Amino acid sequence: MQIQHPKPLLPGDTVAMVGVSGAVHDDHPRQTVDEAAQLLRELGFQVRVDETCAKQFGFLSGTDAERAAALNRAFADESVDGIWCLKGGYGVCRMLPGMDWANAAAHPKAFVGFSDITALHMALHQRAGLATFHGPMPNGGRIFEASRPSLLAALAGEPERVWRNLNGEPLRALRPGAAEGVLVGGNLSLLAAGCGTPYDLDTEGKLLFIEEVGEYSYRVDEFLWQLQNAGKLDRCAGIVLGGFTKCEEEYDHAHCFTVDEILAQMAERVRVPVLAGLQAGHTGDQGTLCFGRRYRLDADRRELTIID
Repeated sequence: MQIQHPKPLLPGDTVAMVGVSGAVHDDHPRQTVDEAAQLLRELGFQVRVDETCAKQFGFLSGTDAERAAALNRAFADESVDGIWCLKGGYGVCRMLPGMDWANAAAHPKAFVGFSDITALHMALHQRAGLATFHGPMPNGGRIFEASRPSLLAALAGEPERVWRNLNGEPLRALRPGAAEGVLVGGNLSLLAAGCGTPYDLDTEGKLLFIEEVGEYSYRVDEFLWQLQNAGKLDRCAGIVLGGFTKCEEEYDHAHCFTVDEILAQMAERVRVPVLAGLQAGHTGDQGTLCFGRRYRLDADRRELTIID
């Protein structure tokens, strides 16, 4: 499938902020949504706040039909230049059947989010052939100052060619070698959940980015084996590991593997280079990844570089 890349999203352009997953869980959702919109305005964008952002349907920001319709509207609206997910939190998978993928393909535009938004990154790649941005979302003021240059450069179509962690930490090689390919991926549990669905991510010949948050180490192992048994880790060209934040052992270490040990075991059994330590995903000052663009992974030099 030919990948469509959105036009640059620049300060002054209009973005739609949409609730596609979890609801805002606090006592003053309208105020929280207003603060999130103001954060995007401070980045220089004109902001249209969809009504789903402040809705609550159980733990969701509106019914499945409401959230799908909101995203379909945002793609179809010619006056909207980009789409920003307000927040993550479980729920995106429920609204995927209501999406109009032909509409999204006909109106390629910048799409930003991470965490549960992985389900949409996968689906937009597989069903609409769109390049997307794995980057921070505004709920709770979580587009931190250090993250903004990476984010704005990526949206403008001028990302830094060589990845640099914003905290200065070097990348780590878990398995040597080098590979090139289109970058895809996201949150590990969502990648695993997509296996066998109509939105199943094709990893053949691609670089697969993986990150996770808040799962016991045995669950990380389970999700990795799901990808392994589904052939995702054998067919990809290389693996890039981001943050595995708050992924602790369920029991004391004498009776459990740590996440680092589980990732090392995975790297031993695959046949592709593995690079770890990207500050992307559920990390403090996260950088923005350009899904759908070609990268080069060089584990020997501990580098990840955009090559197109």
